[in-house]
Amino acid sequence: MERLAAITRRQHSESSSTGAEEGRAPAEASLETIIIGLSGPSSSGKTTLARLLREIFNLRIGGLKVSLAILHQDDSYKTDKDIPVLSVTSNEFGTRELQDWDCVDSLDLPLFEHTLRYLHDHGSLPPDSVSKEDENSVGESHVSSEDVEEWKTKVKSWLDDRGQAGKQESKLEEKQIRIYIVDGFLLYPPAPSSSQANTYPHTQEGLNHLHGLIQKFLQPKLFIPSTRQQTLTRRAARSGYVTLEGFWTDPPGYVEDVVWPNYILYHSWMYKDGNVDGEEFDDKVCESQGLKVCPGGGQWKMPEVLEWAVQQVKESIEARV
Repeated sequence: MERLAAITRRQHSESSSTGAEEGRAPAEASLETIIIGLSGPSSSGKTTLARLLREIFNLRIGGLKVSLAILHQDDSYKTDKDIPVLSVTSNEFGTRELQDWDCVDSLDLPLFEHTLRYLHDHGSLPPDSVSKEDENSVGESHVSSEDVEEWKTKVKSWLDDRGQAGKQESKLEEKQIRIYIVDGFLLYPPAPSSSQANTYPHTQEGLNHLHGLIQKFLQPKLFIPSTRQQTLTRRAARSGYVTLEGFWTDPPGYVEDVVWPNYILYHSWMYKDGNVDGEEFDDKVCESQGLKVCPGGGQWKMPEVLEWAVQQVKESIEARV
């Protein structure tokens, strides 16, 4: 909790301006908050997709204002010195000690819980939230600005057809729909009752706590798949990651020996017979946990993934408004 206390005392210009614009709703406004989970393997396109959705679902039509913002799970990392160290061995690189940024113990779960609860209760991020993740670059989305504007026009037309905007025009109060995408590499650990729940070398209590938070606050829960080879290739193309205290660059063999093995540990429950390499999801198991997996097995291009994701956001609005 020490870092949480420090975080709440710090100001961040971008987060503060967002808080001012999207702060507590005025008394005359009607506010609906929707919190959507978005997870997948490292470099699967989560952040790119979330940023595209943010461009599309920020609009006003009639008496209805729709906004979408992003909460990055990576903003809940512990400080650099508190990231756990793992001893790993491989034929190519031998045995070495590496910081493990891809396990549950690397996350400041009290901070993550504090942020989710505040978001749920107030419809906005805590006023002093700090986001380093927005400083990290993402790859080319292959979705043009013209495509984004076309999607925005489609969403406006859809809202108008449903009468959401028109219904508000005759009322004194404005209707606000605030959507938050929670973008994270580890949002869907197995349920504590799962047969795989006691097979982890990391803190089981942390996994159980994380599972409870996600089940309580996130609906729907979206997942973007990618294969091992895609993860290796895409992550190798990244320059590195901004951290709380500096900049992280993957050491040689880090993805092969840490990132992907951790992904298997935390997500094999989603696959048929627990076989991640088989790349076939267990639809019944995923459905039982409220998980919606993007079709295509990781082979879809971003325009196709975006179309699917827009539909999921629209369905979330329909279900809540």
